[in-house]
Amino acid sequence: MDEAIRAGKISVVANVVLTIVKGIAGILAGSTALIADALHSLVDVLGSALVWIGIKIAQKPPDKAHPYGHFKAESLAELGVGAIIIFTSLSILIEAVNSLTSGVKPSFEIYALVVALSSAMVNEALARYKIAVGVRTKSSSLIAEGKHSRTDVISSSSVVLGFILVYLGYWWADAVVAIAISILILQMGGGILKNAIDVLMDKVDEELSMRIGKVIEGIEGIKSVDFVAVRGTWRSKIVEVHFTVSPEIGAEQIDEIIGKIEGLKDSFSGIVRIIPVVKISKDIRRIAIPVDEKDSYIGDLNARFFKIVDLKIGKSWKIQNEFWNAQKMKGYLIAELLSKNKVDAILIRRIGEGAKNHLRSRGIAIRFVESLDNLDDVAKIAQTLV
Repeated sequence: MDEAIRAGKISVVANVVLTIVKGIAGILAGSTALIADALHSLVDVLGSALVWIGIKIAQKPPDKAHPYGHFKAESLAELGVGAIIIFTSLSILIEAVNSLTSGVKPSFEIYALVVALSSAMVNEALARYKIAVGVRTKSSSLIAEGKHSRTDVISSSSVVLGFILVYLGYWWADAVVAIAISILILQMGGGILKNAIDVLMDKVDEELSMRIGKVIEGIEGIKSVDFVAVRGTWRSKIVEVHFTVSPEIGAEQIDEIIGKIEGLKDSFSGIVRIIPVVKISKDIRRIAIPVDEKDSYIGDLNARFFKIVDLKIGKSWKIQNEFWNAQKMKGYLIAELLSKNKVDAILIRRIGEGAKNHLRSRGIAIRFVESLDNLDDVAKIAQTLV
């Protein structure tokens, strides 16, 4: 992390120098493109400062107020970098269009050409350095900043091309190059914003979640892996795992399973914490099936009746769903009704999220079944319920 912070400091100093030199040269030569490139370097100064601050905060250990750590500070820094980049690119675009429409003709100056060429070389060196350090330290914000420096290389190289075209008599080339630079910067800013927002919105790393889930499925004693989600930055990932065990498993074996799951931190790069959530399966005895007057399967909570099948005694009976047409709190009322009838699970075709949560809060398992020909033949379906 010290290396990452040092890289941020070097980037700030280098870009301050580039901003001043290019700004002065651009004003003296009357080049909108070189002034735009100077503003681009100024964005790098602000961006590098934000990255520096973000990395410093991100490395703080978890505390009472932030039990999951401070790793998202780096993504907030990325967000700030992206926002600054987009704002700057729009400013450059407006200025370039104004120069083009007003017919401003920049003068060709050798010193301005040398400044733009030197800027391209310095930015390429900075880009390679920051990306290499970012990879070693697994700093997503530093890698993003390195990629941004690489756009500076293209930006400065475009300015060089613009000066050559101006020398050849194409006065409009300077403004066109500035417009191209602004679009390039805008695209890069959008990419950085997207990456930062994905982390802040806890976007799941689906590929890594799947890999971890397959490993956990092989742990002895686990009946089913219900949920695996990996979120966080490249360097700091948090994994949440929900799994189910049989009721006959003892506390010591459950602790052993949890220990094995938490031990996966050493097997996958970047994981700082694994949160295991264990659920004890229960025997399914009574199943509720929504039906109509003729015992035909309806598949939703608008059914006027529920057929209750008791698997233990091998009997079934029908109860009236007095809340089938309720305008408010339907899910809650039906969940209460089924709970009073000691229902352990319900077969359903479709159900809203609210009703689903009410049922699950009362320990009623949900099994989605599209069609059901024989209402009495539910034993096999019950075996799939947890």
